This record gives sequence, C-alpha cells and structure tokens, in this order.
Amino acid sequence: MSNHCVGGGAAGVDDLTDDLVAEILLRLRPSEPACLVRASAVCKPWRRLLTDQAFLRRYRDFHGAPPLLGFLHNVAGGGEDRYVPFTASPVSPPDIACPCWVALDCRHGRALLDEFPFSADFTVWHPMAGRRRRLPRPDLPYFMSYAAAVLCSAVGCNHLDCRGGGPFLVVVVGIDEPEQQNSRPWATVYSSDSDSWSPTTSDYLNLTLTPNCDVDRKPAALVGDALHFALAEGSGIIKYNMGECSLSRIHPPVVYKGGIVVMAMGGNLPGRGGIEGSILSRWSSEESLDGGGRWEMNRVIKLESLLPSIDCVEAVACELAQPAPIGFVDGADIVFVRTDAGIFMIELKSMCVRKVCERGYFKAVFPYTSFCTPGT
Repeated sequence: MSNHCVGGGAAGVDDLTDDLVAEILLRLRPSEPACLVRASAVCKPWRRLLTDQAFLRRYRDFHGAPPLLGFLHNVAGGGEDRYVPFTASPVSPPDIACPCWVALDCRHGRALLDEFPFSADFTVWHPMAGRRRRLPRPDLPYFMSYAAAVLCSAVGCNHLDCRGGGPFLVVVVGIDEPEQQNSRPWATVYSSDSDSWSPTTSDYLNLTLTPNCDVDRKPAALVGDALHFALAEGSGIIKYNMGECSLSRIHPPVVYKGGIVVMAMGGNLPGRGGIEGSILSRWSSEESLDGGGRWEMNRVIKLESLLPSIDCVEAVACELAQPAPIGFVDGADIVFVRTDAGIFMIELKSMCVRKVCERGYFKAVFPYTSFCTPGT
C-alpha cells in the first residue's frame, strides 16, 4: 500500500460500516506505522477504533510477528553507536549521559545497553516508550568476556507487543579466562521482579577453545527455554537452559573464521549461518540421544550474484571487510551481512536483498521489532 493509503478528509467515511472500516484498517501494513497515524487523523470514530485495545490485539494477531523498524549497531573500535531506522516511527537514539555505549541485545520490545567504561551499569531501554532503567552490574571478578540477552518474563505473554513496565530478565553468559586453553563458562540472570542477580551458574567444561577466543557479542537465539550464544571465530555455541539453569556447548560442523550468527529454526531447533568466501551456508541442529548434536546443512546461498564484489585495499581493514553475518531477525528468516560496500539485509525466504547502511565495519547489529500503533 502506498503512502497515500488513507484519503485526506472524511468525505464518504460515514457511508462505510464500522465492520468494513475495521477490516480495511486491519490490513494496513505494520511496517509503515505512518499509515496508521494518518488513518487515526481522518475522523474521531477511526481514532477510537485504532486506539481500542480489542482492535489492537486483533491487529497484532492478524499480522503475527512484529515488523522490523530498525536496528542498533556497534562499530568496531568504538566511535558512533546508534539506532538506524527503517521506517518513520517515534523511535530515537537513547538519551544516555555517557559518551559511548554498546548494544548487547534487542528483544521483546526492549534493548540492553552496556555503558562505557565497562565498570558502569547496564541500561534496559524501551525504544517505543523512551523509558530507561539502569541495572547494577554483576559483582564478578572475571567479568571480561561476555554477551547478554534481555527478554520478557511476563507469564502467558505472546511477545507480540512487549512494551512498557512489564517484568523482564537479563541473562549474561561469559567465560572466566578466555586467554586459557581450557576455559570455564558461567551465567547469571537478573530479574526485574527481585531487582537482583542470581547465583552464578558454572560448568567445568573443556571448551577446547583457542586462546583469546571470547563469547561473540552478536544476537543470541532464543529457542524454546534456552538461549544460544555464538563463540568468536565460529568455534561453537554456548547454550544456557533457563529452566534447568545449566550450561552446555554445541560443537560446530564447520568453523567459520568470520564468525557465525545463531538463529531459531522451524520445529524449535537451533540453527547457525556462516560465510566462507562468497557462500552463505545455513545449518540446523538437533540434539541426539547421547546428549550431543547432529548438524545438517539445509541452505546454500551464493552471495556473489546478490552482493557487490569486495575490493580490499587496506590490509588492516580487509579482515573486517570480508563478508560476514552480523545479525538476524528472530523468527523472520532475515540475516544481516557486512561487506566492504555496506550492510545488507537478506530475506532468505524471498531472496530479497536490501542495502540498509553504507560502508561501516560493524561487529554486530541488533534488529528492533515492534508494533507501533496510535495512542500507544
């Protein structure tokens, strides 16, 4: 539907029945929230309909997954960390006093930010409402190599419209001595209900990591009751089971030096995507009876016909310029790929490719999805 999806006045509006108006407005695209705002300005009856909670619940159920409105990104080496919008929406960068912040996660209508220096607090930011809540940092002596996820903890929530002051959890997973060959993973969970961190969960696992291999700060995948965090350089996945408060490692079928993104696949299975040369491969994993995992490659995509060629000139920049997956949209089959020509969004179902940002050596992007409706 074009930007002129609603007429400029109320002429002829009275000729439409309430049921017909509701059916028409129900089909306005959530990815273009400006259409809903213009529709609400046509007349008072439309405004009342578009702000009615029953209609909004029906609207969200009709469209299913919240639309992608933009993403947060972190630039390698610091510098500008900002929000990049995809459409007109009332979302602006967070007003944080510190000169630099790092995005850690974006999920269920919230974003998790880490202030710099890293001895400062975490911040949970509600982009649609503009609210912020600071959290104390876990008091851990080995708080160095870590990644984190924020998620809604409201009982019975379908996560289609997670906003506002509902309860949430922050899960932090890390490695205590990443410079050692045999490292120990750990996890701790913050609950907004108790305003406190849980005791640290540790598993003495032989991760067989190369020295200085950290937890990769890319979006974690929520699969069932478990969060999956990628390890740097594609060397594996750390799984944290929230119901059992346990940690385990999933070994990779192939190591991708450019790193991987982990994602939720159909059938409630974890998956991963990696790039070797100009080939993007997607894998799915299923736990075996012996507690291990079996990987299956279910998609191979040749990027050379989709993305611009890379011309590496600077030796230092060349490593980051190589194509690499840096983010995904949970449940939408969308992967973000970094190239020397910019950041591209690839919809794996339709194979549509969109350039979403100019050249920038982003380490990761954290997509923000939410329904934006009038009156909220």
